[in-house]
Amino acid sequence: MTTWLRLGSVTELAAQAPEAQSWMTEGELARLAAMQSARRRGQFVAGRWLARTLLAEAFGGVWQAWTLTGGADAPPAASGPVPASLSISHSGGLVACAVSAAMLGLDLEPCRARKELDALYGAITTDVERATLASHTAAPADTVHSFAHAWTLKEAALKRHGGGLFATMLGHALGIEAASGAQDANACTWLHDGHVLALCADDLRAVTAPGMPLPRYWRLMPSGTAPQP
Repeated sequence: MTTWLRLGSVTELAAQAPEAQSWMTEGELARLAAMQSARRRGQFVAGRWLARTLLAEAFGGVWQAWTLTGGADAPPAASGPVPASLSISHSGGLVACAVSAAMLGLDLEPCRARKELDALYGAITTDVERATLASHTAAPADTVHSFAHAWTLKEAALKRHGGGLFATMLGHALGIEAASGAQDANACTWLHDGHVLALCADDLRAVTAPGMPLPRYWRLMPSGTAPQP
């Protein structure tokens, strides 16, 4: 089952979008009006516009046939000519979207130093996971890059499957393993422009992601089910 993924510039996508009143739903317009930050408004417009155009590209037809629903605390859901799932994530000046006929989750995070990063990385991962991340990431095996991979992988799984942020991150409800290829994986990551982008989906053998480097493949397993090294 194919997954279509795109990563783009917030500024460029927001500039491409028509006037919001002409294509956003009432719910989206209400959310947009409530946003005080111009940066956040730009991210919202860019993400919703990218989602509609990508849905049309993936499933055919025109972008006007697709609408997005979802409240302020809920992820967007696609409504259109055929059943479809999507996930949107943004970070700074970048926004990413993935669409498929099957459920999926997507997360985008910058690779940057932050206060007490070592402690946070240790809190959301186990010794085994840290060893796996150090040996399986495409980036240098430092805490900044390893943390970004760990966080995005678990966040993408949380978006796909649901559940609690505390249990997933600090409760170690989900474990990260290396996978040899797409056939053995249910998640993958890309390192691009100082960010890590993670996708969680059942079938990663057919991912359309033009302009992206080769991904790293992973298995995300509920705690207690992953085989021990």
